Amino acid sequence: MTDPERRRLRRSVVQHGIAAVVFTMLALSGATTAGPGLYGMAVPFMVTGVAGAGGAAVIAVSVWRLQRGEAGTGPQDASGVRGAVATQRTARLAMVAAAVVALIAGVMLAPQGMDRGFAISVAAGLAVALALFALFAGDRPRTAEQRG
Repeated sequence: MTDPERRRLRRSVVQHGIAAVVFTMLALSGATTAGPGLYGMAVPFMVTGVAGAGGAAVIAVSVWRLQRGEAGTGPQDASGVRGAVATQRTARLAMVAAAVVALIAGVMLAPQGMDRGFAISVAAGLAVALALFALFAGDRPRTAEQRG
């Protein structure tokens, strides 16, 4: 693996690690606001935060293992690269499913009255943010086997 490739993978690990921390803080902020009448706001925050943090952590570990070249997952080992890609794809699909769950929970738990639209729009915004993160998250090394 070349030095630019190593730096790119290292940068990807750091970025996904930061994303995991940010999503964890999102989940904690939702957990601290949970209370009677506030579940319409708290649950989408918690679902989005937990799913985003878990997905970002799985992707970061997957990329880190590729960067480190651990047994069976070396960057030149095509089966290791395929395994990492499959792991990242599964994490991203789980994040998209959680985005749908967060949106549904936000709509179902939204309070009645004038705050309903705001709670639903916040849940929709969180779901879109998680889905976009799932779309753009992930990284893998560029090897000769993949180009061909």
